[in-house]
Amino acid sequence: MQSAIAATMAKFDAWLEGPASLVGEARRALGRRTRLTMTIAGDGGSVEIAKAGDGREPPVAILLDGGGEPDAGVRERIRALVRDCAVDVLVPENWIIERRIELPVEAASHVDGIVATRVAALSPIPPQDALFGHRILDVDRATGKMAVALAILPRARIARVLLLLEKSEAHDVGVKVPLSDGGGVTLTPRRSGGPGRAGGDTGRNVAARRALAGLLLLAVTAAAASLVARPVLDMSIAERRAGLERRAEAARETIRQAATPTTTATMPEEAALQLKNDAISALGALDDLAAALPLHAHATEIVLSDGRLRVTGRTPDLPDVLTALESSGRFAGSRLVGTAQLSPDGVSSDFVVETRPLIRTGGALR
Repeated sequence: MQSAIAATMAKFDAWLEGPASLVGEARRALGRRTRLTMTIAGDGGSVEIAKAGDGREPPVAILLDGGGEPDAGVRERIRALVRDCAVDVLVPENWIIERRIELPVEAASHVDGIVATRVAALSPIPPQDALFGHRILDVDRATGKMAVALAILPRARIARVLLLLEKSEAHDVGVKVPLSDGGGVTLTPRRSGGPGRAGGDTGRNVAARRALAGLLLLAVTAAAASLVARPVLDMSIAERRAGLERRAEAARETIRQAATPTTTATMPEEAALQLKNDAISALGALDDLAAALPLHAHATEIVLSDGRLRVTGRTPDLPDVLTALESSGRFAGSRLVGTAQLSPDGVSSDFVVETRPLIRTGGALR
């Protein structure tokens, strides 16, 4: 059981290594990085390391042990100088195989692919055993041709230096080679390490892996908590909805009781009841008016007197107001009082309409 858990954790850690490596690379890319130049001697037996473009500090010369693996002291010196730095490796001119090719001007956007396909025919060594790059030397618009210089470097010449830089945790390693015309070409070598080695030792990504694992665990915990909390929240919402429904039903019942007319036996009680019913009727007329008026019309003054309702308001479509009142079934004899006046906005009209509401008493028209 423990071995299965350990194997699962190892797989999970390996799975996180890819994103952690990207995070580490991004962090290093955002930071300030020193750029160095490493110049290889013509015989390959020594290198000089100096800050690029900085003549104030003298270069550091380091001897390499023949053609074999440098000893631990040499490796530590180089590691101390190039760790977390960008390094441009300057290669001796006598190591370079230079070729010239001529291409149509229209092929300028495809030079990379063309060079990659032709390098096998132009190089005396197999493409997999070489580093190569190119530079456009000249473009002749008159003839529609362009001259391209191709630089080829045997990988075996520089393999030891590249491996040494990789183990020293150098970053952005580029190989610069000179051309016969005085210019140069930059070759970018491929790393020899596996996944996660592009930026150096995988141990430097431990913090990133732990942070990603923590975020993943937090996301899983939040998802599980939401699944557990959803029924509780649904129950709480249902209880609140039921309470609101009960309160709404109680309010509707109170309104129904207040609007229902009652009968009495004595004259004073009958007079009081009539006053109550008249108040309910007036409220019913106002409710009918609010329902009948179109949305584009609004009233600014409403007067109910002697069974007639006078409405003062504003609308962009006055005929629609009169039609809506008559067709509502709650008003009769609707007419315009006076002449409608154009409002200051130039679109609406100010109007006065008089109509007779079929006043409701307890829900019945009279």
